[in-house]
Order: sequence, then C-alpha cells, then structure tokens
Amino acid sequence: LTITPQQLAGALRTAPRALAVNLGCCFVVAPLVTLAMSALLGVDGPTRVGLVLLGCVSGGQASNLCALIAGGDVALSIVLTLSTTLFGVVATPVLVSLLLGSSVPVDAPSVLRSTATLVLAPLLGGLGFVSACPRPAAAIAPACPAAAVVATLCLVAGGAANAAGLTVGAHAAGAWKAHAGVIITPLVACAAAARISSACGLSGVAVRTVAIETLVKSPTVAYVLAITHFGAAAAVPPAVAMVWLFGLGG
Repeated sequence: LTITPQQLAGALRTAPRALAVNLGCCFVVAPLVTLAMSALLGVDGPTRVGLVLLGCVSGGQASNLCALIAGGDVALSIVLTLSTTLFGVVATPVLVSLLLGSSVPVDAPSVLRSTATLVLAPLLGGLGFVSACPRPAAAIAPACPAAAVVATLCLVAGGAANAAGLTVGAHAAGAWKAHAGVIITPLVACAAAARISSACGLSGVAVRTVAIETLVKSPTVAYVLAITHFGAAAAVPPAVAMVWLFGLGG
C-alpha cells in the first residue's frame, strides 16, 4: 500500500545500469555461489534444496533498512528490491528447475504459481487498491509498518517452530551446516556483487547498495516455497535465515 503505480513506473526507468547489474548478481551470482557452497559444506539433499532456494529468490525488503544503516542509496535500494521482486516471479522457478531438476523432482509450474501468489498477487492487489481508493489507502498506510512487523514476527516464529525439530536434539549435530550456509553464502555473494558492481563502473554508494541487495534475500519466500514443494527438511535453511535476519534487524 505504500507503493504507487507512478513509483512502479519510475522504478522501471531509473538507474538502468544498476538495475541490470543487480539482477545479474541476484539471479546469477547468488544462486551459483549457493550451489558451490552447498557442495563445499557437503550438505544433504534437503539442506541443499533450502540453500539453493535462498539463493534464487528475490531481494528482501529488509535490504532497504540495511542500506539506510550502511550508508547506501535508500531510494535506489527500493527500486532494486522492486525490480528483483517482479523479475523473480519468473526467474525463481526457472532457476530452481535448472539448478535442482537433475537431483530432486521440481514441479516448475507449481513453483511458478506459488511465487506469483506470494509476490505478484499482493503487489498487484496493493497497487490496485491505491489506484481505486487513494483516500482509504492513505489512511491505512501509516499502520502498514507495524502490521508488517507483526506479520514478520508470526512468520519467523512459525518457521522457527516448524524447523525446531530438525535443528535441535538428535538432528543438532548436522544443523550447523544450515547455519553456516545461510551466513557464509550471502557474505560471499555480497563480496562478489561489490567487485562486479565496481568493475561495471557503478559509484561507491551504488556499489554498496547492490552488494546489500545481494546480501539480503527474502527468506520468507524461500521458506514458503520450500515447505510447500520440497518438505519440512528443505525449509530448515530458510527458517534459520529468517531467525538470523530478524535478529540482525532487531
């Protein structure tokens, strides 16, 4: 509800080089780094699926806050997050099918439908409501941040609770790989994104912003896709990532 159609149109016209570099880092660099890290850590099949899903989803909205804290370009961060959100509706299921299709069954059309439901439907619904009912939308908008915090708390609590049985007790010995993966992989992808952005001629602030966008993905989307299509064990890395990201934001 805080995004207008005019802002959406402007996002598609702004900073074309930064947009292109960020899309490449988000949907090429990050998935490949995740795949390599999964092999390096020697994770089991479900953990590999969860880590790859984390690498293939769009940038998370928490990146906007991180950009503010780190001295990045917040306006550019919002544009980049919006662009990966839109592009990820198609890119995420395609990447999941390409990277995991040879090792686990992947129902790409179902993943596409889930991604569209999770990402595109709320965005289009919000844009439609803002366009059709601008005054009620403006009245509701101030409450959106608080509602988002509550919704995030519920998602994190639910994800952590569902994954608890696979990260404690008898399973705790192997859970460190999921924690290591969700911490190390984004840092490596972030460093690669910074070097690529710099090599492509982006400014210092833009380099920092693209790196943050690559660092902070959307574990919530990855979690829902994992739990829906690949089972509870595959949802452990996204659930762990949600907890780490929420702790960082808190």
